[in-house]
Amino acid sequence: MNTISEITISVPSDFHIKSVWESVDSLLSQSENRFSVTGVNSEIRVLNERGDLTALPISKELGEMLSAGLAYGDTLNGAFDITVLPLKELWGFGEQSGEDEPLPDSLQIVEAVKMADYKKVRVNEAKDSVFFESPLTRIDVGGIAKGYVIKQLYDLLKSKGVNNFLIVAGGDIVGSGRKRDGTPWLIGVRHPRDHSKLLATVELDSGSIVTSGDYERFRIVDGKRYHHIFDPSTGYSCGQNQSLTIWAAEPLRADVYSTGLFCRGAGEILEFVNARDDLQCIIADSAGEIHISHGWRDAVSPQR
Repeated sequence: MNTISEITISVPSDFHIKSVWESVDSLLSQSENRFSVTGVNSEIRVLNERGDLTALPISKELGEMLSAGLAYGDTLNGAFDITVLPLKELWGFGEQSGEDEPLPDSLQIVEAVKMADYKKVRVNEAKDSVFFESPLTRIDVGGIAKGYVIKQLYDLLKSKGVNNFLIVAGGDIVGSGRKRDGTPWLIGVRHPRDHSKLLATVELDSGSIVTSGDYERFRIVDGKRYHHIFDPSTGYSCGQNQSLTIWAAEPLRADVYSTGLFCRGAGEILEFVNARDDLQCIIADSAGEIHISHGWRDAVSPQR
């Protein structure tokens, strides 16, 4: 899923660890192939190469993922959109894009925006079929797949009797229990401009922390930063923030909100998060100012 996945577990010395690692590796490898845009056996690739077909069968897992993505699209007023693949590819942030691709012109952006509309996708109640209103619609689950798969990984480790672990997949983190010495897992929030520094640290013994930033995949052209998190309504990179870190009990929820709220101003994000007991956040806005949600002000240690 375009990142390195690192899993740390704490178990007794006589624990049979080999079968756990084999199961973990199998789950991650299969997920990479199934949900990548370009994988040989990718369900996403099959959907995007459907031609004139308007309805296709899908697996239960993909049905659940797409249904969640469509629902969050409504919750976030379209700011989270699983059909932004044309924009990502146009700007050179697709899976097979090169770093030296030219910037698109305004007409190309307008056409790509027309192609991105999650409301033209429907999943049936049984979540085993997907329907497309337009042959131009193309799916990308990059903003939700890691959260979904990490939850599967969480459930897998629990089923194997592993209760103390930390999963780190790029900017997506899930924690359970404690380290070997009995202390909580300590998570560092990366500084978006100086990667040798941290913005803050926070203890994690449950739930998920996900960070989205304008430094993950980007290009700087003529002094301006272009990155992979887009406003689907304009077709341009979001410029309100440098990074957004979200805590939620569910990894999929944290994954979606870290992307879907990224285009909002810090004040609006704080208002959204503070109104929900199951969310917390740290924001580094476009000026580098740090904002912390009410529930995290005592839990977060700033690293200035």
